[in-house]
Amino acid sequence: MMLFHEEKLLLSVKNGDANAFASLYETYRPQLLTEAYHKVRNQHEAEDMVQEIFTSLWQRRGQLSITISLKHYLFRAVHLQYAYKCRRNEVARRFVSHTYYTSTDSAVPQNLENKELGQQIRKAATYVSAPACRKVFELLYLQDWSHKEIAQDMNIQPQVVKNQVSRALKVIRTRLREVV
Repeated sequence: MMLFHEEKLLLSVKNGDANAFASLYETYRPQLLTEAYHKVRNQHEAEDMVQEIFTSLWQRRGQLSITISLKHYLFRAVHLQYAYKCRRNEVARRFVSHTYYTSTDSAVPQNLENKELGQQIRKAATYVSAPACRKVFELLYLQDWSHKEIAQDMNIQPQVVKNQVSRALKVIRTRLREVV
């Protein structure tokens, strides 16, 4: 249940009131920053997380439907942002370890192994049946675009980009396991 002040502030933000948003930002930013820092133990990353939350809040202001306290909603956003960051880092770590793996016993030069692995990944990506999933994967991992850049280019929400990447990675992992 939201307090009257929170409801009024949120309604103003929904209507595009930048001053109300600034007030919301100044009120909750320090608390969210502390919470984010306790999770990531890095000031710069914590600031990035909080900034991402407020940026998303402003961008989605017209569609917001918050029925719980605003403070609780924002703290939940920090938790979800942290969970997303952990998943993204794990996927990236696995991808990099697969892409750059070389055997110490191997007489094959590293760049040749990377080239072959890259070809296997590209071939596995062709098995992704949904063209949008395949395109999102290629832009993210092969062309090094960010989620935001892809979302803007394809005119879709960032969460859709994440979902498409997840689907593509499942297919690609399956295909790579079959090759090995």
